[in-house]
Amino acid sequence: MPAIPSSLTLNYDAVLASTLFKYRKTLENQISSGNKFFYFIKKQGNWKKTASLGDRLGIPLMYEQGQADSYSGYDQLDTTPMDGLTMGFFDWRQASVPIAISGIEEKKNTGEAQILDLFKVKIKQAQLGLEEFFAKAFLQGAGGTSIVTPYTSAMNGSVFIDPLPLLVKYDPTSNTSIGNINQLTHTWWANQYKASGGSTFAAFEAELRHMFNNCSKGIGGPPKFHLVDQSVFEVYEAALASRHYNTSYRDADLPFDNIKFRGGPVVWDEFVPDVANGSTTQSTSSGTWYMLNPEFMGLTIHSGTDFVPTPFQKPENQDAKVAHILVICSAWISNRRKLGVVGSIDTTLTS
Repeated sequence: MPAIPSSLTLNYDAVLASTLFKYRKTLENQISSGNKFFYFIKKQGNWKKTASLGDRLGIPLMYEQGQADSYSGYDQLDTTPMDGLTMGFFDWRQASVPIAISGIEEKKNTGEAQILDLFKVKIKQAQLGLEEFFAKAFLQGAGGTSIVTPYTSAMNGSVFIDPLPLLVKYDPTSNTSIGNINQLTHTWWANQYKASGGSTFAAFEAELRHMFNNCSKGIGGPPKFHLVDQSVFEVYEAALASRHYNTSYRDADLPFDNIKFRGGPVVWDEFVPDVANGSTTQSTSSGTWYMLNPEFMGLTIHSGTDFVPTPFQKPENQDAKVAHILVICSAWISNRRKLGVVGSIDTTLTS
């Protein structure tokens, strides 16, 4: 009996769609582990899923503690109702990345194995695009326009998640609302900040210790990790080496380069901005250090749109098939006074 010639009779739409669903969790894991900030909040448990969106994401906030008092025997107990609770509201934001296969690509890659090899490359391309998009949008906001403004699409005008330079602001006394609460009007909502003036290693480290202690006040513990730019990382490493500290003392469990400060890992990211100058360009004379506690920060994702792929569609005027990976999420913060940022760090220090 003659061999049956191969042909393009496979339902590639179904094959590709099922493969994309299998990669869905991998895509999410790559976003959360490839980005330093998201890695720490996921480790803390604040990379969350929700099945219900509502108009906005509401985060309960406590700005006063309960008024305890002593009593004796038959004393009347205080029944005064306590205030001190409010809500922060953060908008839901959406993002997508396309995966497209042209008709000629499909025909050149005949057979299920070959088409899946091509598809894996397409998925990797989408994954890398998502990773960089999340990292830049969160750390640099609108970029050259304003690092404290959410990324805005040049194509359709939509905005993405609130950026870190807004959530932990270098100027926490400005007339700015974060989570629908004005930090100028409600001073309890302001984060810690410092314009560095240290001209020696010792002075620089003294500023870091002071910021750490300010962020440690109140319930919830001290900062758990530190996010810096490359130049600050290198000058801090040099400061440790100058005192013969073992700069190789790192957390081996972390999947990226790090050193220690007060028990917490210090990591650098190429997208950390120059907060003092509002610039996305990292400066050799004006560095940035964030002291963060992932207990009070997070990313909440809609569980039905957590990197979910759409069916493949054939555009009316193209010989191609296109699917999208969709996500709906919100970046939030719950206790800003436990978080801090130091800017204008002189990274030319040598002693």
